[in-house]
Amino acid sequence: MFFKYSFFGEVIEISTIKDVALLAGVSPATVSRVITQKGNIASETKAKVFSAMEQIKYVPVHSQTNNKSGTISFSIARDPKDMLDNLFFSNVLCGISDAVKKFDYNVQFSLYYTIDELIEKSIELFKKKQVNGFIFTSILSSDKDLLLKSMLENHVPFVMIGSSLNQNVFSVHNDNVRDSYMATKYLLDKGYRKILFLTPDLKQDFTYDRIHGYQRAIEESNEADFTNIIYCSNEELDITKALDKVIEEGISFDAIMTMDSIASLIAMKYCQHKKMRVPEDVGIMTLNNVTYLDKVAPSITGLNLNHSALGTEAVQLLSELMDTKPPAWVHKSVTLPSEIIERQSTNRPLS
Repeated sequence: MFFKYSFFGEVIEISTIKDVALLAGVSPATVSRVITQKGNIASETKAKVFSAMEQIKYVPVHSQTNNKSGTISFSIARDPKDMLDNLFFSNVLCGISDAVKKFDYNVQFSLYYTIDELIEKSIELFKKKQVNGFIFTSILSSDKDLLLKSMLENHVPFVMIGSSLNQNVFSVHNDNVRDSYMATKYLLDKGYRKILFLTPDLKQDFTYDRIHGYQRAIEESNEADFTNIIYCSNEELDITKALDKVIEEGISFDAIMTMDSIASLIAMKYCQHKKMRVPEDVGIMTLNNVTYLDKVAPSITGLNLNHSALGTEAVQLLSELMDTKPPAWVHKSVTLPSEIIERQSTNRPLS
């Protein structure tokens, strides 16, 4: 039995390990042992399995000369300078590194300057059987369709870290609308009413989603109608200039929510320089919790997004994708939970 799928007008037949087992008259587990060369399998049985594989043109993803289960690549198209202060990538990579151990995979980290380079090299590595599957993240919205189309057309197994709800792919992500809504509502419940939202002007889906969650929470509030989105980089000079401009324009605020942990530290430093008390005059919260936020004074409230778990779940999904060889355009999505880690920067007594 073959799976047939129509993709970009072309009907494609995909064979699976179960098809091989059915044709050879053995169990899928036996086929797997023949492919991985594990266990004592009779020569006659091996011949039946290889004959069945040839008849239906089944190519095992994990065929490797080193008897490893395979190699996966964590691939990013990003300027390296953008990654130096961003712990998201290292946390995800830690999760991936922990998860690959139980699957006996090798893992490589690949960094490219452009999406075109990432696509070209990924397809090349897959066709040369040097990499069996890929985990992609931080793809610009404008690049996402091109990446997905290229991977699917070349039957490359991959998992997206980040929301891909409009595409039929395997993905693992946070619910960014939910998370920023929850964080904004938390500040509102703490009595803050004029919440600035500091964000880099990134052309990525998660940025738009977090802005939407922030706006929705304000709109639903009966006591707040103030929204102010401040676009600036995470550089201290840019954040300082942006907050100076807010004050110069006579815009008052009593809380600052940032996308990044570094930005929250800079915002707190700015408030302290301006003699604004944290949390009494201004509450500070970040949507990217890291452990060092507990080491500053006052400590900073953050949203724990389980970045390490993103990597772990991505490996689990990719393993499923590679082992069962479903078509890469089947939709499967895993959404991770999040939690607010409350610290001193928002712990203002309610009057």
